[in-house]
Amino acid sequence: MQYIGDCVTPWLPRINPGVEYDLCISFLTPHNIGLDKVRARKRLAWIHTDYSTVSINVERELPVWGAYDSIVSISKEVSRSFCKTFPTLESKMIEIENILPTEFVRTRAEEFDAKMELNGGINILSIGRFCSAKNYDNVPDIARRMVDMGVRNLKWYIIGFGGDEALIRSKIREAGMEEHVILLGKKENPYPYIKACDIYVQPSRYEGKSVTVREAQMLCKPVVVTAYPTAASQIRNGVDGTIVPLDNAGAAKGLAEFIANTALQTQIKNYLQTHDYANLGEVEKIYSLLK
Repeated sequence: MQYIGDCVTPWLPRINPGVEYDLCISFLTPHNIGLDKVRARKRLAWIHTDYSTVSINVERELPVWGAYDSIVSISKEVSRSFCKTFPTLESKMIEIENILPTEFVRTRAEEFDAKMELNGGINILSIGRFCSAKNYDNVPDIARRMVDMGVRNLKWYIIGFGGDEALIRSKIREAGMEEHVILLGKKENPYPYIKACDIYVQPSRYEGKSVTVREAQMLCKPVVVTAYPTAASQIRNGVDGTIVPLDNAGAAKGLAEFIANTALQTQIKNYLQTHDYANLGEVEKIYSLLK
């Protein structure tokens, strides 16, 4: 991605060349456009990824990151992994957690009734890009193991799109899980589906800090995440969600046990109903950078 940014950005026009902005926020890598095509007094570059899990060209990326006034990380774990990769940039780091609009999420969740088979079975939902990071190619095998354990009335819905769709569909056929793992495709409004599901699962290989996990918590859904390196920064295991092993056998066993533990599910739901995950106060950190 950084190579693409370096090659393509010189050919792009400047953004409002007659305007100097107070703040330019570059939210996704590569950060070339915010650096080269915008006039601004200050610039922020955001990190969403656990850098311990990705292979990058440090020499190519360092000059771009280093040209920003501040580098914003969404969690301590993300900061730690980034600084191991770019130790000379540690002084530029600040942490601003994801800011989410609770009322927006809850209002949109009421826009329609999502079609799920709420028939006494278990309806699991996952949302995200169809890519290696999200680990959806392993969901069919995890589901097959759960069915073999006796969790037979299981529907695992996945909302999203991306380059791994053909791989995921082939894994569904290979595992014989056509009746249990259902790809719903891209949805403009996924919130009614979160509202309709029984359990939200983030089966990722790695994450920075999952927005969809927070959105599910806002809608008071029991959340299960795999034990990717930054999982503990988002989930308090057994309090506002559950962390299960990342390997397929461990994930299937952990999920099956969580499905059977309805008391723990109720305890988590009750906790979520009394807690605010919007983090609206974090916006003050952005304002402070403008002074």
